[in-house]
Amino acid sequence: MRQVWKRFKATAAWLHLWLGLVTGIIVVIIGVTGCLLVFEDELFGFFNRNLTEVKPTGRQKPVSELMAIAQHALGKSKPITDIRINEDGRSYVFSASKANKKKDITLSYFSQFKYRDDVYLNPYNGKVLGQIDVRYEFFNVTEQLHRQLLLVKPVGSVIIGSCILIFLVMLISGFILWLPKNLRQLKKSITVKWSGKWKRVNYDLHNSLGFYVLPVAIIIAVTGLTWSFKWWEKGIYKMLGSDKPVVLLRKAPAINTADTTANHLDMMVGKLQRTLNGNYHVIGLSLPDKGENTMMAFVYLKTRTDGWRNLSYYYFDSRTGKQFDQLIHAQKPLGLKWRNSNKDIHTGKIYGLPTQILAFMASLVCASLPITGFMIWLGKKKKSKKTPRIRSKATLDPVI
Repeated sequence: MRQVWKRFKATAAWLHLWLGLVTGIIVVIIGVTGCLLVFEDELFGFFNRNLTEVKPTGRQKPVSELMAIAQHALGKSKPITDIRINEDGRSYVFSASKANKKKDITLSYFSQFKYRDDVYLNPYNGKVLGQIDVRYEFFNVTEQLHRQLLLVKPVGSVIIGSCILIFLVMLISGFILWLPKNLRQLKKSITVKWSGKWKRVNYDLHNSLGFYVLPVAIIIAVTGLTWSFKWWEKGIYKMLGSDKPVVLLRKAPAINTADTTANHLDMMVGKLQRTLNGNYHVIGLSLPDKGENTMMAFVYLKTRTDGWRNLSYYYFDSRTGKQFDQLIHAQKPLGLKWRNSNKDIHTGKIYGLPTQILAFMASLVCASLPITGFMIWLGKKKKSKKTPRIRSKATLDPVI
């Protein structure tokens, strides 16, 4: 049995070494960018307070009026596609985006969009606070580097996903190698001997920190693979009781005549705001394309009814302004609750600052593991070169 375990650990060591050497640079990139994205919202808000924060001064202007101002700022050639209505004290965001034609898309991420702009408005006085080209915005670029190496999604996400799958194998093989033989070795495996030489400190950092972040690192890897592979996403859906991803699109029912006299956008937003009574962080509106009649609104609620992100969906007929369907959080299947929460789990935002700190530390350690691991391998390689080969006695003195 000992011989079998010895061979098993030797195989794990071989896998751990060579998989680490192959994927190391990409894992470092993913880890470093992941650290930044954990606090993306907080950092963006801090550096762009002039765009995101507003002082409440009376009643907010109608959304249709604000949309007209934003559209003027964008120009007629960039029709607004999405609206984010934030909670009191925050600006409204009007987005316009259009994907490039397939023939114009290269390997670069930046070639995918013809334009992708956000306009920030003060909802109380209608003042345009600023405009951002999201394609080149720092945190978006960081996210695209994190998810797809700034390549087009079909290429970049597969590379990232493959490296994360390999990293999962490395986490498991690393744990097998870490397993101590006795209590004395256990104490050495969970501490860093700071008084030792740098090689010992490097080894202890790789060994002990890798162990401490293992559970969080596995969660981050498992949730991250959702964006790379559809089969992975479908697998988690099935594990949670759903045969396939939930379809969120709805088709508005047939009507005889459309009501062209009322301001339907303000009607729909007004109904939502009255229903929610201020209990929301964000109301997101996806405006219908030409020929479509359904406006979908997603609402991120402030109050939490369970352990998941509280996100609900409402569907309106843009021809009449009437709501014809909804999918509130409590009615969602478990698979959709997970999918709506997946990003928050991945970044640690799911339970606020404590889990964000855990995710940040885990990402930082994961970024360091290929570096400390490479230094261990390099040290062993140099040591093996310095060790003199012992020649047989017969070759020491040539016979004359």
